[in-house]
Amino acid sequence: MLSELIIQFFRFFILLFVQVLVLDQIEISGPVNGYFNAYLYILFLLMLPVNTNRLLLLLLSFLTGLSIDMFTGTAGMHASACLVLGFARPGFLNLLAPREGYESTLRLSVQGMGASTFLVYTSLMTLLHHLVLYLLEAFTFLNFFDLLLRVISSTIFTMLLIVFSQILTQRSRELEA
Repeated sequence: MLSELIIQFFRFFILLFVQVLVLDQIEISGPVNGYFNAYLYILFLLMLPVNTNRLLLLLLSFLTGLSIDMFTGTAGMHASACLVLGFARPGFLNLLAPREGYESTLRLSVQGMGASTFLVYTSLMTLLHHLVLYLLEAFTFLNFFDLLLRVISSTIFTMLLIVFSQILTQRSRELEA
């Protein structure tokens, strides 16, 4: 139990630092500016254990989003999007659960869930997070197709980073074994 807590704590700070110090510093200029934003920090919420208490999940979701908001000055947008993510996560997991349900020790990763289930789960959750985040940012439907393009392109970019991080962590586990 203590080792799992340390792993989650370490994962939180690594993803927070990567988001704030690397991904938020990347600026693409030109006509594609704003279309390729990666929000890798949501991987912390996506990979929390299956049996995480709902209240704790919502608290961690809020604190994760608030941490990003503090560093980026986005006035609660990330906290709101993460709260929606934390609220919807159990429903998505139930929707994708095998007939016999998930084991309480299941790791929400490619190795634990299988590649296709993990990709569907993370894609849907990332799309939901980005949709809420960009809707809060725009606060209008006037440029709906532009907003939709931003959501989809950022979701794809974030998913590429999530898959890349899963490949890296799988390889490091294989090297340890």
